[in-house]
Amino acid sequence: MKILLLLAAAGLLYILQDWIYKTLWDKNLSVSIHFQDKAVLEGEQATLTEVIENRKLLPLAYLNVKFQVSRNLVFQNMENTSVSDFNYKNDVFSVLFHQRIRRTLVFSCQKRGYYEITQSDIISSNLLMTSEYISTLNQNTYLYVYPRYLNIDCLDVPFRKMIGTMTSRQFLYEDPFEFRGIRDYTSTDPMNSVNWTASARTGDLMVNVHDSTSSQEAIIILNLETETVWVYEQLHEIAIRLAASISYYFLNTGVPTRMICNGSDCITDQVAVIPTGSGLRHVNAIAEVLARIDLTRTVVSCTDQLHELTNKMANSTSAPLYIMISNSMSNSLQDAFEQLIKTGSSAMWIAPLYEDMELRVRKVPNMEIIRWEVNKYEN
Repeated sequence: MKILLLLAAAGLLYILQDWIYKTLWDKNLSVSIHFQDKAVLEGEQATLTEVIENRKLLPLAYLNVKFQVSRNLVFQNMENTSVSDFNYKNDVFSVLFHQRIRRTLVFSCQKRGYYEITQSDIISSNLLMTSEYISTLNQNTYLYVYPRYLNIDCLDVPFRKMIGTMTSRQFLYEDPFEFRGIRDYTSTDPMNSVNWTASARTGDLMVNVHDSTSSQEAIIILNLETETVWVYEQLHEIAIRLAASISYYFLNTGVPTRMICNGSDCITDQVAVIPTGSGLRHVNAIAEVLARIDLTRTVVSCTDQLHELTNKMANSTSAPLYIMISNSMSNSLQDAFEQLIKTGSSAMWIAPLYEDMELRVRKVPNMEIIRWEVNKYEN
């Protein structure tokens, strides 16, 4: 009789604990996964933090947290990680009542990109591990991995030559730092333009005359089209790194910069175009857009983009610097670029190519041509 009572009591306890866990296991339980806030460059390390908090009296002897991230993010400790098209993390915790667990995972960023985690699965069980409970949680975390900056010291001399101060007298404003000479005062001249030293020497009011310095901007055109059925992803990645490095160079030199690209933004699904800007924020804005370019999506025609830009610049008073980055060298693209550079001050075509590829960019006035050699066996 006692055995039957014990068995009945054990059965009731089993049913009770199973009902309690089934009902309450995920109450006041939070699981958050978040990347570090700061963006990183290709090849650098970053961190991912898991925070599990059980704010109730019911302990969870077994809690399995599952989520997936890009395989381009390689964790230092690959334990509990399976790799196929993604990295599948599968971490197991034992969480006591009113306990908070925080775990930080370190990983290496192998490739530029915009990486996010949108959901995670959590799995638990009752005390006897005889029943399994599953829930899906929304996560909202992302990480920018910017393109790696290349050493572009070899471009310093041609860039300095292009950036050289452009004086022009056709604009309506004067640059106080571009002194041209002295003339007699007229009633329309402001008093702050009077050269008092010269006036005292001559006995008549004299004013300073300044040249005008034309406003200057750099326009980087990043073309990710291919001329053949072969898609040279490595060359496109080098082109993206060049765009990041060159934009940083110009912005660091104080030249306002904009970027036009025919690749698609993985968030907006629009072409990656950045308006003119300057300063550190603009450096980051360009790097973010370059990180989001998805090379698996269809690109628009760079030739059409050049025609549209030529029409816009035809009536402009500015004379920008044009930097074309393209391993595609079709005749139509070259024709369109030649028309565009007539509206600017100077231009450069940078072609990322393998050793066995021919540089076929035509020489035209006011344009420098740079062959950027790429090693097939380097990342």
